[in-house]
Amino acid sequence: MTLRSLLSLLAGLCALPLFPSCIALQAGGRSSSHPLANIGPVYPGVASYVVADANDGRVLLSFQPDQKRPVASLTKIATAVVVLDYLRGSPANIDEIMVVPPSVLGLGVPSPLGLQPGDGLSVRDALCAAMMASDNFAAETLGTHFGAKLSAVGLGGTPLSAFVSQMNGLSARLSLRQTQFANPHGLDLPGASGYSCASDVARLLNHAITIPGFTFYSSQASRRITFLRNGTSQTISVRNTNEIIGQNRIDAGKTGTTLLAGPCLAITAPKPATVIKRPDGSTLVIPHRLTVVALGAPDRFTASSRLLAEGWKRYENWRAVNSPPGQPFEYLGALPAPLPPALPAPPQPAPAPALPQPPAFPPTSGGYQPLPY
Repeated sequence: MTLRSLLSLLAGLCALPLFPSCIALQAGGRSSSHPLANIGPVYPGVASYVVADANDGRVLLSFQPDQKRPVASLTKIATAVVVLDYLRGSPANIDEIMVVPPSVLGLGVPSPLGLQPGDGLSVRDALCAAMMASDNFAAETLGTHFGAKLSAVGLGGTPLSAFVSQMNGLSARLSLRQTQFANPHGLDLPGASGYSCASDVARLLNHAITIPGFTFYSSQASRRITFLRNGTSQTISVRNTNEIIGQNRIDAGKTGTTLLAGPCLAITAPKPATVIKRPDGSTLVIPHRLTVVALGAPDRFTASSRLLAEGWKRYENWRAVNSPPGQPFEYLGALPAPLPPALPAPPQPAPAPALPQPPAFPPTSGGYQPLPY
């Protein structure tokens, strides 16, 4: 090899992407039906992610955003929305005391708060426990308690099935096409493992932050929670499992981890709005907020922080050229574009075993009913 050819080779290597997996991605083609499935680097170990404008859904970065996967306790975002929607138009009280049901013993995991069947817990503290400490007993209690109310007003079924049907009604209302909830907590139980995808979780979180009270229950770093046991009050301090809450203006989100889902994280963060005074005396206020969802990400906090920073760079570049509208398929929730005919595929190894399918808790016949009758 001559010196000139060696220098040419080195120059070519220097021009390669910083993320080696991008090379395979560019050559590998269609790993997902989403037209913008891969418009960002492949972060080692992150199975799926999306970064989008929380206000209009414009996708800024993504990798396999529509890949159907278990999402663990990110499910609790929907649980909190269903509860808060019910509370807004009913005589139910945020301080109402619920009873931890016996069914929590079948979850196969302990309660971070040390809750036991028969303990009394207010709705407010259960929401904090579920969203901050990711307590599955608290989520099961919320689902059972409010499911009984939903069942009593006509949604039918057992309390938990009524509640999960309401969660799936919310999913249908938001057109989360890759989402099926199986329980209020997100655990992968035999025959009851739900699923979603990064883009659907982003849309769910974007909706959740518009619900009064939601941000309060996921934005605190720590809080003292009280529950009743045998008539005696017990108080415990819980910390938010989201280690980056409060950093870089992150003001809401949820963590999740199971063996099938791996570590997951959904976060959202604003920047100060742009205020424009118009010649006619009116004022135009342009809000700025990004949402990041990372699924199957062992180092989820570092990856999500990095994605948020890179997302803001792309967002600001887009704003700098007067925010030109993109094609319809460049937004969260866009219908997949039809794929061109594929070349004959080479022989493939046997597929991996399918994920357990969740039980059928479809939306109620009337769709999502955010308020009781």
